[in-house]
Amino acid sequence: MAFVKKINISSEAKSMGIDFYVPFLIILIAILYTCFSPDLESLQYISRIIEFVVCPMAAWWSVYLFLNHSVDKDKTAELTPNSSPSILSYGLIRVTSFFLIFLAAFFALLISITLRYPYPYISLFNLTIIYAPQTVLYCYLGFFLMVLSRNIAIPLFILLTYIAVKYWTTRDIPIYNVMSFSIDMQLYPRIILLAVKNIALALALAVAGHFILVRRKKI
Repeated sequence: MAFVKKINISSEAKSMGIDFYVPFLIILIAILYTCFSPDLESLQYISRIIEFVVCPMAAWWSVYLFLNHSVDKDKTAELTPNSSPSILSYGLIRVTSFFLIFLAAFFALLISITLRYPYPYISLFNLTIIYAPQTVLYCYLGFFLMVLSRNIAIPLFILLTYIAVKYWTTRDIPIYNVMSFSIDMQLYPRIILLAVKNIALALALAVAGHFILVRRKKI
């Protein structure tokens, strides 16, 4: 596991500059909105904020981590073709490390919701099943789109367009729904199925993104 030590999270964060703090700022705003929300009717608005703003932010670092890769398209030539640990460290492990940081902050938001609306109204378990798989999918979707396109504008445009279309049309457009469109934050069979599909799709995108990097090392 020596390749894991090659990841310098502090250095990576500094290289992003102020952009590194954007997900934290978004989550903080969501926490403040939750804490000062007046009643149970606010849950539908909190849910929209989570699904259309906070969850997609899981892709933020996945995209920005490869900004140098998009500028210098020969960046990964430094990694030898047969150096799978180096490829993993540069790609999936680096992305996953930052995602875990995002997930910790994200759970602070979920916990704030359960404190504002304690059981039996809201359950942390329910919130985890509803929203955490969405963050996983956005994280690896951002990773996949970035390594595929090597142009930061493309994944950002695709994600913003998808979110905007889904926000204004909900389920009217026949495109895969990452969102649960839950207004009461309760678990239903369709939401559990959606969580499973989101995780499965996220794993497929993670593997696909990794193999794109592997293939480019061999060219």
